[in-house]
Amino acid sequence: MEMSQVDVKRAFNKMKHDLEPWRNLIVLVDSVLNWEKNYYPAAIFGCITAFYLLLWVLQLSVVTMLAITGLFGVLFDYLYPSVKRIFFNIDNWSGDQEAQFERIVNGLTNINLQIMAWYDYLFINKERKPCVYVIGMSGMLLALAWIGAIFNNMLLMYLVTISMVMYPGVQNRGLLTHFKDKFGSSLTNKMEKLRELAKKQE
Repeated sequence: MEMSQVDVKRAFNKMKHDLEPWRNLIVLVDSVLNWEKNYYPAAIFGCITAFYLLLWVLQLSVVTMLAITGLFGVLFDYLYPSVKRIFFNIDNWSGDQEAQFERIVNGLTNINLQIMAWYDYLFINKERKPCVYVIGMSGMLLALAWIGAIFNNMLLMYLVTISMVMYPGVQNRGLLTHFKDKFGSSLTNKMEKLRELAKKQE
């Protein structure tokens, strides 16, 4: 179901209002993820690797990890409003930062609306085509279970996390486009050489 511009604007304003207290941190995280400084990729890779190495050494159970994650989340949510003045100059908020914050909020709003649209789509299909819904969902869940059984779960989560946090920076630097162009031109040259070789043999 398509949403009107008014609904999109309302969702944007609501999310912006909800994230307003966190805007300094959000802008900082966005800068890190987009590799605005050259050492950010190494810092991201090092922090995530150290975190997963710690989890691997501690060998915590799933319940314990969830409990500790929830504990840190609650403490961070409680302490951040009190300590943010130490780390951020909240009175010095520039127009560029506001524009960056609005761009981030706009992206998050679009992601949220897409998730809601997929959620509605799934349950509409559940009502209209229950057999297709059950077969499709069962297939995806079985594939996920098979992947989890074949590969080490900690390694899998590490690779997924690295891929997710590195993707914005890779995209921002245009590395994917550069690799695609370079690989594409190399593949094209090889195909042309093979055609020329085939013509000579004929």
